[in-house]
Amino acid sequence: MLSRSEGSVTAELAMVLPAIMVVVSFVLQALVAVGLQLSNASLARQAVRDLSRGTDFSVVENFLAQANSSAHASEVRQGEIVCVHISQELGPGPLALVIPEVRVKECAQNAQ
Repeated sequence: MLSRSEGSVTAELAMVLPAIMVVVSFVLQALVAVGLQLSNASLARQAVRDLSRGTDFSVVENFLAQANSSAHASEVRQGEIVCVHISQELGPGPLALVIPEVRVKECAQNAQ
């Protein structure tokens, strides 16, 4: 038979456990977001490097689609500067309410 204090500990744990789960899922999704940010930044650097050397955007877009099919890329040219914007939805979870997508922008001077 449970003593009075053991029952209250169980009740307290039952009340706190959902909050702990939300915090843990928030932290895990934040780690996923950082990983997406780093990998998309690397892809954007490679893409802008190729574009600045004269590679057609459709070729770069195919490369990006193979590397990360859920990311969306766009190209912006302003005079001698070429930029690549990559955005990707974070997915379901508590962090998605605050940060719905991860965005990366890399620019370089046109080398042509």
